[in-house]
Amino acid sequence: MNRAPHIAGSCVVCGSTDARGLCTTRLEGGAHVVVCGSHELMHRRSEAPASSIAALIAMAGERRQRDERRGEGGDALGDALSAAFANRDRSGIDRRSADQ
Repeated sequence: MNRAPHIAGSCVVCGSTDARGLCTTRLEGGAHVVVCGSHELMHRRSEAPASSIAALIAMAGERRQRDERRGEGGDALGDALSAAFANRDRSGIDRRSADQ
C-alpha cells in the first residue's frame, strides 16, 4: 500500500493541524510549503503559482462576494419562502418542547 509521506506542521494559510488533510504545494520559486487539501486545490487551480507564503494567503482570502448576487429578477424561490414563513402566528408553544 502506498502511503503519503508524513507531513509535520500546519497549513500556512489556515493553520489546520490535522495530518490527514495536510499536503504540500510548490511556490513559484520552487519552495514547498505545508497546506491543507483545500488550499492546495485552490493554489493548483489558480492562474499562476504564488510567489510567497504571503501571496498564497492573499490568494486564498475571502472570495465570496458580499453584494447581492440575485440579478435583475430576484430570487423567486427565496421570495416565496420568505413570504410563506413571514409573520406566521405562533401558538406560543414551541413544538420541540411540547413533544418532550
